[in-house]
Amino acid sequence: MFAAVDATIIRMKRTWITAALILLAFTACDGQNPPEGEARKKTEKAMRGDLLVSVTASGAIEPDFEVEVKSKASGEILSFPFEPGDAVKKGDTLLTLDPKTERRNLAQREADLAQARFENDSARADMADRERNLERAQKLFERQLISAQDLEAATTAAAKARARIGETEAAVAKAKIALEDARDRLDETTITAPMDGVIIEKAVERGQIISSGISSVTGGTKLLVIADLSRLFIVAMVDETDVGRVRAGQKARVTVDAFSDRVFEGEATRIWPAGETKDNITVFRVKVEILGEGKALLRPRMTANVDLVVDERKNALIIPDEAIVDKGGGKRAVYVMKNGAQAERPVTVGLSNGFETEIIEGLAEGEEVVLRPPRA
Repeated sequence: MFAAVDATIIRMKRTWITAALILLAFTACDGQNPPEGEARKKTEKAMRGDLLVSVTASGAIEPDFEVEVKSKASGEILSFPFEPGDAVKKGDTLLTLDPKTERRNLAQREADLAQARFENDSARADMADRERNLERAQKLFERQLISAQDLEAATTAAAKARARIGETEAAVAKAKIALEDARDRLDETTITAPMDGVIIEKAVERGQIISSGISSVTGGTKLLVIADLSRLFIVAMVDETDVGRVRAGQKARVTVDAFSDRVFEGEATRIWPAGETKDNITVFRVKVEILGEGKALLRPRMTANVDLVVDERKNALIIPDEAIVDKGGGKRAVYVMKNGAQAERPVTVGLSNGFETEIIEGLAEGEEVVLRPPRA
């Protein structure tokens, strides 16, 4: 009898343990996957703030303009004391070249001009002689002392002499231009800054031999690049679906990865009239000027994100879009948590940026609205 009682007690204990394990399993599952009704009760308070509706684009920061400096002269670089980042003023000496080659070139061009002038003087003397011969031949022909063939020969010789004058005068003009160019090239052995700015690229070093921008088919050796950083711009690529909302004069908010905690002010200054198609997507260039003192932190070629402000509300009452229920017929409502229960309340909405919406009527600051409430 006692054995039967012990067996019964053992079976009851096993049953209780099994039931406890099942209960724990359900409890664990319940903690991991809350019912849908509980998920809907996630709330957020209606708060006041600035609401922006913007068109987002990206582009690279560019200076107002930049100049690629080359030289008309050829030769070895004797001095180039500047480095990228150095500020220069218009007229500052940037680098100097060895002038030997250009001095020899100048002497050769002076000799060429002298030779061209000599040939021109000779041609003029020859023409004068031919003109006198023609005049004598005409008088002799009138007196029938020479034949028509002799007169024609004298006329042809005079015409050739006059034509040669044109050739020699052209050669003199060409030699003068070559001499002026040689003088310029000698002057270019000392290269000065064409404008105020900052050196953003240095392409050569002292001791390097460069080629002239005149004699080289490649346009000569690039020496450096100077940029005017007093004004900075971004040429942003705006999708064709958004460009209709962009206007010159619109405010812009600019951010860069290098200063992720800062927002720089900007303004749209120009919209390109024609779009560009890449990978079957049409975009339009929009030029945005960066404004404010903080722009001194920015550098050319930085990638920038631009939010072109289409509309904004200051100190608006804002709630997330997912808290708003469309009731049909243009009516909107929210579910407000009050005393632990949800209460539907009609609201009048205003501006929306696709994530947050302005509430004009029907809700007070600080009230809690239910996110993802039941839909109509």
